[in-house]
Amino acid sequence: MSTTIESSVGCALCGREKPLTFHHLIPRKLHGKPRFKKRHSKEELRSRGIDICRLCHDGLHALLSERELGETYHTLELLREHAGVAKHVAWVRKQK
Repeated sequence: MSTTIESSVGCALCGREKPLTFHHLIPRKLHGKPRFKKRHSKEELRSRGIDICRLCHDGLHALLSERELGETYHTLELLREHAGVAKHVAWVRKQK
């Protein structure tokens, strides 16, 4: 479940000023898994995320599995370094 918010700050990935959704850097589906419960507090799991536009959010979930997001791409910097994400974000920046 994503929450859409209005913000004057742009998307954390593409920078566009569009309605934003909260992307959990460690997907909610993984919050109950022992591996993630050991490494992170409940509060961290719930609050650790970024505000991104719908096109970027949908692109992340199309490119990467929940497990990949939680284990390998769990920071904004790591997401930006992924070649597929970078290509998608470049495309999104060209959209209205």
